[in-house]
Amino acid sequence: MNLSLQTNWYWIVLCSVAVVLSLMFSYRQWKYASRHRNRIMTMELIRTAIIIMVAFTLLRPELVFKTILTSDPEIAILHDVSGSMATRDLIIKEEKKSSAVSRKTWVKTQLKDQFYKPLEKKFKVSVTSFSMPPKNSGSNNKNHIPEQGTDLNYALSDMLTGYNNLRAVILLTDGDWNSGKSPIGAAAKLLNRGTKVYAVPTGSSGWLPDIEVKKVRAPAFCLSNEKISIPFQIQSRMKNEYQTTVTIESENVIETSKEIILPPGEMLEDSITWQPKRNGEYRLTLKTAIQDGELITENNSSSFTIVVKKELLKVLIIDTLPRWEYRYLRNALMRDPGVEVNTLLLHPRIGAGGGKGYISKFPTKEKLSSYDVIFLGDIGIAPNELTKEDVKLIEGVVKHQGSGVVFMPGYQGKQISLLDTVINDMYPVELNKDKAEGYASGIESKMELSGNGREHFLMMLADTPSMNSYVWRHLPGFFWNASVTKERPGSTILAVHSGLKCESGRMPLIVTREYGNGNVLFMGTDSAWRWRKGVEDKYHYRFWGQVVRWMAHKRHLAHDKGIRCFFVPESPHAKNMVSLYVTLHSRTGSPVDNADVTVSIKPENGDAAITFNLHQEKDGWGLYKGTFTPENSGLYMLNISSPQTGSNIDIKLNVSGEKREKIGEPVRRTSLLEITRITKGQLFEPSELRKLVQKINALPKQIEIEKRFMIWCQWWWGAIIITMLGMYWIIRKINGLI
Repeated sequence: MNLSLQTNWYWIVLCSVAVVLSLMFSYRQWKYASRHRNRIMTMELIRTAIIIMVAFTLLRPELVFKTILTSDPEIAILHDVSGSMATRDLIIKEEKKSSAVSRKTWVKTQLKDQFYKPLEKKFKVSVTSFSMPPKNSGSNNKNHIPEQGTDLNYALSDMLTGYNNLRAVILLTDGDWNSGKSPIGAAAKLLNRGTKVYAVPTGSSGWLPDIEVKKVRAPAFCLSNEKISIPFQIQSRMKNEYQTTVTIESENVIETSKEIILPPGEMLEDSITWQPKRNGEYRLTLKTAIQDGELITENNSSSFTIVVKKELLKVLIIDTLPRWEYRYLRNALMRDPGVEVNTLLLHPRIGAGGGKGYISKFPTKEKLSSYDVIFLGDIGIAPNELTKEDVKLIEGVVKHQGSGVVFMPGYQGKQISLLDTVINDMYPVELNKDKAEGYASGIESKMELSGNGREHFLMMLADTPSMNSYVWRHLPGFFWNASVTKERPGSTILAVHSGLKCESGRMPLIVTREYGNGNVLFMGTDSAWRWRKGVEDKYHYRFWGQVVRWMAHKRHLAHDKGIRCFFVPESPHAKNMVSLYVTLHSRTGSPVDNADVTVSIKPENGDAAITFNLHQEKDGWGLYKGTFTPENSGLYMLNISSPQTGSNIDIKLNVSGEKREKIGEPVRRTSLLEITRITKGQLFEPSELRKLVQKINALPKQIEIEKRFMIWCQWWWGAIIITMLGMYWIIRKINGLI
């Protein structure tokens, strides 16, 4: 045993000077004291002792105990079997050719060849694999099935038990620890045991030539005949630019495809449009073609599930005059087998229209709640037209129940009167009140697709983007359009005027915007019916069919009698909050307020279910809201019920998530370097295994282990100093010095 000071020489000099000065000052105080010299001596001795102890503490004293280990020396080989070790990035040279093998395969080969055989003459060698610890980490069961993930700290900490004289750990891993605590703490404990860590970073230090499908954000469901846009992300780590094809396949049959250009070393964000051909559940795979020189091919695809439903969508068309746009729109939707159309034609002179599908007055709140999409034509606030109470109901059904509204103004300019009501907040554009009648011209004008509109599925009138642009360029034009000042924040412009401009640039003509839980579409011309010229219903029917299904999509995510549910985002991600919206209706269709709505969420992996109540949103539309955060990816079973209405619905919710174990990422050399530095080991490349064995064989058979007892950070040491300070204060008080 010996005493060690963990400090620098200048601290020793400084503390020594402080102690000497204190002794000189105390001697002077005692020598020239006129009375109570014994008390003064005691007080000065205590003060000097305090200063000596404080100075001693600053020098960080430690008692060092040394022990010589005589038991058989041991070497542990710790190899990684986690998912990231499947990365194929180790180049093996065989005669005249080279091939790439996976990290896991390389490790297995080295262990099979017993590269450690020379060590067995001097050391006892053991081989252990690691990935994730067992769920019961305190268990001694070594035959557990590892979970997805890598806990390097647990693996190194496990080396502290079961070994009496562990001299070194050979760590074969890519360093990708993604679970548990930092392994630095375990490395420090191994250092105290005299165990060195020799790490072999198994894998490539840089990105390999690879193209990876990172994310696919597909909706959970779509309606029959609905075209949906499926956004995706593709990461290219190739050195060159590639023009390739993205496909969506179902049971190895290509459903749709798209040409894309992948820039070198960058992430591409794009989307592909898909339309189902049948109802039911689709198991789809988005794939990108394998390129020459690409080493990792298993991440060129991503699978997902979409359920296709056949639903009857309810549409309400409201207008004043039976203009051409109104007539052809009504005919198109009435011929759509997936749409049920009601019409409210409030002619200013002859009153409400009649006939098949017509209603005689504005629907009640209960009946309005059943409509998925409402078309507002050239109509406004006026006698025998709409009232402020009517438009407030329209605003409510969009905001709270997720219905959609299509604004289709006309040359009468009646839409301007709606801007003095709650409808104004819904508009995706600002209308020119001084030009209510819009712009009429004897010269045909054209629509031009915006950047967002070129590939937006609402605007897809052909099956490919190039053909779609051609179709829009050759569509018949228009002779009238509404006067727009500018688009509003949060709006998406899909098409603009070919000639007219406004404050923000080209005048917007087709604009979308989210409002509350629903969507809004502004159609700034009254001539979509002219698209039928020479092709009949081909483009006109397709456009309005896509509009109705897009706007009704959210309302039909999940519903049953008396209950309707949707969630945001529709394709949730693990550890991200999901907002759940539920609307309740009575048997008559009226919204039900002040009800108890209970949600039970059960993960498919067998974890315990969670149950909570939704709270009601204000404004009395029977809307209830709640939030939850799925911790893991996978399938969740949701049950939503209300005792007041007897409603009950079961929903399947697929939650996506990033895989902990990622294929293709470089090795994490930094963490391995830090572990070897702390334990006084060394980093060796995969090609240097022979040097590694020689290095370990050079270690002495017996070593001296040091155990340190840090005096300066013990609680009782501080207690002694504080006690002496108290005694010093008491003596000074007795001597009348305070």
